[in-house]
Amino acid sequence: MKSFVAIVLLISTLLAGCTASDRFEEQTFLSNGPYQQGTIGIDRSKLQTVVTWCSPTLLQMAVYDDVGDTYPMQYERLEGKDHPLQVSVTVFPQDLPFSYAADYSTPTDVTSVCSPASIQTTLSTETGRSADLDKKLGETFEVRSDQLVAVTVDCNAGKAGYAEITQYRGADYGQRGGIALIPAGEASEVIAQCKDKNFSIEINPSKQSTRRQQIHTSEQ
Repeated sequence: MKSFVAIVLLISTLLAGCTASDRFEEQTFLSNGPYQQGTIGIDRSKLQTVVTWCSPTLLQMAVYDDVGDTYPMQYERLEGKDHPLQVSVTVFPQDLPFSYAADYSTPTDVTSVCSPASIQTTLSTETGRSADLDKKLGETFEVRSDQLVAVTVDCNAGKAGYAEITQYRGADYGQRGGIALIPAGEASEVIAQCKDKNFSIEINPSKQSTRRQQIHTSEQ
């Protein structure tokens, strides 16, 4: 009974997201970092569970075909300082037994928006716009800038990349992928990965930057 009630409560908060999504809150994104956002597809012919992991150094989304009591964390402590980690589990059945939810089964995408204080997960309908990205999936690339940087992974295109905020053109990451902010002045190593039913962006401090800091500390 407790599981059923929990599922109903989760579902009731999602009904507002059943229309075509306005998925990207650009002003919020630019004004309130760290900030991440991702989208993943689900199979509306059966119940699906979407799990989202968010922290200033991680964005990850995964889809499961059941409702479990536990889910694999798939989270490894990243290098550098510890960061807060948020985890959201949201259940999407095939349909709902309410007349006002007749279109509930229409959207085939799920979008999670992460701020430092919360994760908002809703059904969405994505247009699949893609950016011009030049980094390979699964390979580490360095991001170093005195400006705010937006890192993107596009699983449909099989690419990743980043843009300084002055060159940023919006949340174009295809129908499956995501975007994460890196604050200005940070030197970071980033790896983006896409698998069958999940994707991730991991952000670590640059090893070169860490070594310089250690040398500076030892000289003092």
